[in-house]
Amino acid sequence: MRAKEKNNEHTGTMIAWCITGSGDRMEECVDFMKELTVKYNPVVHVYISREGATVLKFYKLFEEVKESFPRVSVEKGPNAPFLAGRIQLGRYDFLLIAPATANTVAKIAHCIADTLVTNAAAQAMKVNVPVYIFPVDQKEGEIVTKLPDGRSLKLRIRKEDVANVNVLRRMHGITVLSRVQEIEEVMKIVTDSGRRR
Repeated sequence: MRAKEKNNEHTGTMIAWCITGSGDRMEECVDFMKELTVKYNPVVHVYISREGATVLKFYKLFEEVKESFPRVSVEKGPNAPFLAGRIQLGRYDFLLIAPATANTVAKIAHCIADTLVTNAAAQAMKVNVPVYIFPVDQKEGEIVTKLPDGRSLKLRIRKEDVANVNVLRRMHGITVLSRVQEIEEVMKIVTDSGRRR
């Protein structure tokens, strides 16, 4: 059964969750966001980049995401769907980008806003909506990830990609998450803040 957007018992926390096209950590991000939605009961609207949709389908997770969250939109252009507008109107408590590819990180780090996700990040920073980013490439060297068929794939994280993540760490309005599990700390803070309002 598809998740319902209108839930009288939700925490009041509204999250825009952007998914980009990284196979590494994709399943972990989807599973953890489903778990947090059950635990904290926020409203999570999912915005998927074009390549994010491709990778979700490759890992057979696209339908699972559609069934698990009340609103799921796939990028047609930088302002389609009009996520930037919803952010400017204050509809979301924060913007989450997880997983974030090296390409998305590089664009945000160098102020390029020509995709749905990078434009949303730029607009969020302009209107002081917190941006939380979980980049997959945070430490230089080799990692091993899993393909959809269970086989291992060795990847090399480049120093240039790590340097871009470090640029994000110095940008006003952005918090870089080192682990997927740190999303829960963000959820706790925002939920507690909402209850005190």
